[in-house]
Amino acid sequence: MSVFEIYDAETEQSIQLKQATAAEFQKGLELYFEQNSTEVQKLFSKICARNPQDKLAAIYSQRSLKNRMYGVPQGWSGIEALDEK
Repeated sequence: MSVFEIYDAETEQSIQLKQATAAEFQKGLELYFEQNSTEVQKLFSKICARNPQDKLAAIYSQRSLKNRMYGVPQGWSGIEALDEK
């Protein structure tokens, strides 16, 4: 699984932080799809502590916390629909 991010609206500092945490982010994605919620949550929380502006890391951190609390639904693929409001 790969995630591609467009940096056009990012500050130079945010870009540098995202590049510095790219390997950790990729490891977090691998663990996320392996359903290792505890380690995923720790890893994405660590990324968020280094870069509080990383919204995608925050989303994965929140999702992994939810998975830890409530479990992963049967047939879970890792894909979640966003609510349209």
